[in-house]
Amino acid sequence: MIDTAIIPCGGLGTRLAPITRWIAKEMLPVALKPVLYWTLDEAADAGLTRAIIITNPLKPMLEAAARQYQGALELEFVPQDRPRGLGDALLRARDHLAGAPFAALLPDNLFTGPNPTKAVLESWKRTRLATVLLAEVSRAEAGAKGATGKARVERGADGSLRVVELADKGQGRFDTAGERLAVTPVGRYAFPGDIFQEFDAVARTLAGGAELDDVPVMQRLAARGALAGVMSEARFHDVGVPEGYREAVVDFPARV
Repeated sequence: MIDTAIIPCGGLGTRLAPITRWIAKEMLPVALKPVLYWTLDEAADAGLTRAIIITNPLKPMLEAAARQYQGALELEFVPQDRPRGLGDALLRARDHLAGAPFAALLPDNLFTGPNPTKAVLESWKRTRLATVLLAEVSRAEAGAKGATGKARVERGADGSLRVVELADKGQGRFDTAGERLAVTPVGRYAFPGDIFQEFDAVARTLAGGAELDDVPVMQRLAARGALAGVMSEARFHDVGVPEGYREAVVDFPARV
């Protein structure tokens, strides 16, 4: 069973500058609550009991604020001295997992609707395959989503989805490649404990100083039929880009 979430918070939020020069993007308010708290609440609601937060020493306010979180999660903090990609962030938590499977939740992806982490965990229980949340993005919505790779999915005989092909990340914003709707992975994952071997293999192919991203690993899994997908029934907001943050502020009515 998966009981732990890794929540990477090592990035500097450059796409939201200049405000992120002073405030960590994970601390930006949505409905009077920091973005990170929404993600922690989602993890707890999905039945997870522990969260490993990957921090950056340049963002001391983030850890201080996270320690004030009033929720049913055991929190641990692991530093990432500088942003080196999502794969590098996950590897920082390796020694804290002892080979156990885990979920990964990107805090700059917020959702309104059914809990997407719960859906990913349910897929994991059924398939025992690495699983990624998928979202359908229209041409009209693409300008408010960051540059992620377009995915091709197929439905198996058992009714479950498999990601069979995944494009590299683009530049700027998501590109539907002219299609009215396109499918892309978004920031909720379930990984088996041995996934770090895949990240190690990709890392050995990189030039010195290059970021270790998650996309090459998911491409390797997809190529051999080992990446399950689950379509999100919730509305997806990419608060890591200004357009997506504005959408989330509107979509999440203020609560007191």
